[in-house]
Amino acid sequence: MSTSPRRAIIRACSVPVLLCSFAPSVLAQALQEVQVISTTPLPGAAISKDKAPFSVKEVNDLNRDSDRESLSSSLFRGISGTQITENQGNPYQADLTYRGFSVTPLLGTPPGLSVYVDGVRQNETFGDVVRFDAIPQSALKEVAVLPGTLPQFGLNSLGGAIVMQTKSGRDFQGRQLDLEVGDYGRKRIGFQQGGVDESTQQDYYLNLNHFDEKGWRVLSPSTVTQFFGKAGMTGSDTVAHVSLNLYGSDLNGNGVVPRSLYEQNRAQSYTYVDNTKNSGGQLAFDFSRYFDDGNSLSANAYYRSSRSRTFNGDGNENEDYRFGVAEFEPDRTEIEMRPGIVYNQNCSAPRATPYAPGTVTFEEGDPAAIDPDSADCPGANNYGLLQQDLLGLSMQYALAPMGAHTLAVGAQAEFGRSDFRREYALGVFNPDRTVRELHRRIEQVNVQANNRQFGLYAQDVIALNEQTTLLLAGRYNHATVKTGDRLAIPLINEEGESGPGLNNNYTYRRFNPSFGVSFAPSQNRTWYASAGTSNRVPTPVELACSDPEFPCLLPNAMAADPFLEQVITTTVEGGYRSRWQQGASQYGFSVNLFSADNKNDIIFVTDGAGSGGFFQNYGKTRRQGLELDFEAEQGRFDFAARYQYLDATFRSSARLASEGNSSATDTSGNPAVEGGFIQVQPGNRLPGISKHNLKLSLGVKAAESTLLFVDMQAQSEQFARGNENNQHQAGTVNIPGQGPVTFQDNGKVPGFAVFNLGANHRISKQVTLIARLNNVFDREYFNGGVLGGNLFDTNGQLVEEEDDITYETFLAPGMPRSAWLGMSIRF
Repeated sequence: MSTSPRRAIIRACSVPVLLCSFAPSVLAQALQEVQVISTTPLPGAAISKDKAPFSVKEVNDLNRDSDRESLSSSLFRGISGTQITENQGNPYQADLTYRGFSVTPLLGTPPGLSVYVDGVRQNETFGDVVRFDAIPQSALKEVAVLPGTLPQFGLNSLGGAIVMQTKSGRDFQGRQLDLEVGDYGRKRIGFQQGGVDESTQQDYYLNLNHFDEKGWRVLSPSTVTQFFGKAGMTGSDTVAHVSLNLYGSDLNGNGVVPRSLYEQNRAQSYTYVDNTKNSGGQLAFDFSRYFDDGNSLSANAYYRSSRSRTFNGDGNENEDYRFGVAEFEPDRTEIEMRPGIVYNQNCSAPRATPYAPGTVTFEEGDPAAIDPDSADCPGANNYGLLQQDLLGLSMQYALAPMGAHTLAVGAQAEFGRSDFRREYALGVFNPDRTVRELHRRIEQVNVQANNRQFGLYAQDVIALNEQTTLLLAGRYNHATVKTGDRLAIPLINEEGESGPGLNNNYTYRRFNPSFGVSFAPSQNRTWYASAGTSNRVPTPVELACSDPEFPCLLPNAMAADPFLEQVITTTVEGGYRSRWQQGASQYGFSVNLFSADNKNDIIFVTDGAGSGGFFQNYGKTRRQGLELDFEAEQGRFDFAARYQYLDATFRSSARLASEGNSSATDTSGNPAVEGGFIQVQPGNRLPGISKHNLKLSLGVKAAESTLLFVDMQAQSEQFARGNENNQHQAGTVNIPGQGPVTFQDNGKVPGFAVFNLGANHRISKQVTLIARLNNVFDREYFNGGVLGGNLFDTNGQLVEEEDDITYETFLAPGMPRSAWLGMSIRF
């Protein structure tokens, strides 16, 4: 049976997600180029971009990007509204924020974005984290960011969905070798190969990438190895792919550093070492079948497994009353009154046998609680092990247009299992601020979690007339989160009471509707508006760390799991976009207004000047703003300007724990450092989010074989975490019973502007030279911060008295000026 040109085009462009340009030779006379965007994770439910009733942000030229191995830190430079926060100081461990919602590879940051690669959801089962070190950027074909008004993308798409499409053998044919060297011991080698067998209509694509660097900060080397392979088959009515992704990484990200230590040495960290070793893989299969009546069936299945080992040397913030272990409190005189103890040379051992629940209370004067008391141990090495396995299935049936209606229905299911363990070992600090262990490891967490997620969605694209399109959609989500506590010795609190453990079984249900309308008065000019709701359920890591009586450390030491409500986000957006041509020049412009209201937002509340705290629901928050995008291509020049104004605020009152905030008070209203609380009011800005974000880029074709480009990334100031009430100030506060305490700065992270340069020069048809210079003016800047107490003096030595602790902002410094050279060889 013959196949129509239209169906042939659809088959050729039936990618699991993302954009496709229709310009086949058989219809070149009849059709202009039309871009379509998928409104669901699977192919078959696409809509013309000109008729899409929502904003679409995309990265089109992945080969020109300034940094081709770190997804989170560089890939999204060209998308308005994105913000990168490298709190860990490692490009593979950065938080990516879009419109105030984040996705991160690290446990602890409340997630708000979903990530899809070839229609496969990448958010992991234990904490909705995304392993950016698992995804080889050089294997990507297209990337888009879709808004939170599309519930079809399922759980955790509060702020939107990041949708990526990898290359196939039909996109890349031949071989390419990439070689790069640069500052800070940077080396990368990459190889990709693809091809098509026209006789069998089979294609393949292979990508191998290895990255290695010493790192610009002290003791921060990292290595990443990635493999991606895809095989495809195209029949008369079927398209199918199978892909395999394997990765392994050894990452050192030494986190935030106190401002006073940073001023002594830009490259140093607070404590050492913070190491993460990741490994894993994913096997995925997808197919699409096109029927003679114009209907289509798409499906995928995938299995993913990952293993992560973490090691973190830090100050002792453990409170483990089972063994008489308390958070370190510097007092040289008191410590050396203990027989055989010399300050920061040795410390008291934890109890050999644990206290039984109900046999002791840890109040001053209780002999059982005083001997031993490991509060004289200044340091601790923390160990974590996380194993995750995930099986997923998706299916979608798209109907051929029926009059004005184009319908699609789909279903998704995911089954996840994770095992998490955490141990700590107490010790003292070496001169280089690494921790020398003196005592045995103690297991603090041993939990198994099982997640099940089911989703049913439907959408109808209605052509009201030639200019007006209506999109109606909805999705029903059903999720269960079950955890089992396998800790042999139950935790107890300060009163000697046993914790409730980590055994739970919670179920969450939610139906999310959405609608959108677009009006295109002429080709390439569109007005649009959309509204919808989305939800996410608490992750096992959040449920297991949500009891104020049993605060946790990050990486998490979990003790209890009170119920947390699911987060519900209502998003409204509207805007205008246009494309036009004047002579040989092309232009694009868009303006977008958006507002996203969160109900029962989940935030991590600090319980001290370090990383301790707990997750809790927080009434309401709002993220609203404006986005402006302008693009121009004029002869040898191309230019882009992207601006976002983002007003991210709390919309409910609440009292939050926040030690290290100068405005904190105790329960009686007196100024307090330890055990302090702050009052957050509606209108207070969310920490960690800049109000203004500007991105500029200029490309110049200097010669037929040479491309030069420059970009600027600028952000305004933001409040540090711990300063949720926006009231922290530098100065001295008299603390009752403690005396004057000095706070060093104002709890804000200053804004910045950073410039980057690049050049591509093609020597021959096969060889291209690449050069990059990042942070051209060597600007000292910070992209995140948190309030804290610094246990070290400006010489890096442990303070001898509690009064010597300095309270200041711990900052996430940006990378200094760095250059690298590369070569790409096609053969």
